[in-house]
Amino acid sequence: MGTNYSLTVDHNGTELGDFCIYQTLDDQVENILSLVWFKKSAHPGTRLKFDWTVDYSFAWDEKGELIPGVIFDASQIVPADPTDTTNNSIGFTKSGGAYKFGKVDVPTSRGSLSIHCDGTIPANSASIGIGMSGNASFACVASPNLHYTFSPHPRYWIAFGSFKEGEVIDLNKMTRKQEIHYNVNEYDKHITLAGDNTWK
Repeated sequence: MGTNYSLTVDHNGTELGDFCIYQTLDDQVENILSLVWFKKSAHPGTRLKFDWTVDYSFAWDEKGELIPGVIFDASQIVPADPTDTTNNSIGFTKSGGAYKFGKVDVPTSRGSLSIHCDGTIPANSASIGIGMSGNASFACVASPNLHYTFSPHPRYWIAFGSFKEGEVIDLNKMTRKQEIHYNVNEYDKHITLAGDNTWK
C-alpha cells in the first residue's frame, strides 16, 4: 500500500458545483494530458473530503481522440510501481480484435513508468495513460511501435466548476484553481472556497 493523503474542503461559496482534483507534471509535454482525477459535487455550506493513496497504475481506453471534454473511461487498470524495475513497464497490444496490456521485456529506468505499444495498435484508435489510487490521472493517444515514458512526480490541484471524472482538461482554461502542496511528512490538508470564489 502506498502513502495515504487526504484533503478536506469547506464550500463557503455561493453556488452548487463540482470540486475536482487533478494532477500536473513538471515539464509536462503537450501530448500528455491531465484528467479530472476525482470529482465531488457540493452545495454551499457543506464540507467534503478527498482521500487517496500513492499507488500507481497503467490504464487504457478505446478512444482515439483526446480533446478537452472527452471522458477517459479506463477499460483496464493494472498496478504499477515506478520504484520496481520488474513492475514499471508494460506492453500494449491488440489481439483477436481487442486491446489489452501484457508483459514486455523492455526495462525502464527506476522512477519512471513506461508503456510500449506494438505494431498491432492502429493509429488514433486508443489511448493509454497512468493513474493513482485506482483512477486515471494522465493520458495520451497511443501510436503503433512507440514507447511512452511517464515520470510520476505529480503536483496536486483543486478546482471548482462543472466537471466529470476522467474528463480531459484544458489546463490553460482552468479557473478557480489552487495548487495543494504537501510538505515532507504532511498528509492532511484543509482548504476553503470562500464566498468571493477565492481559496483560503
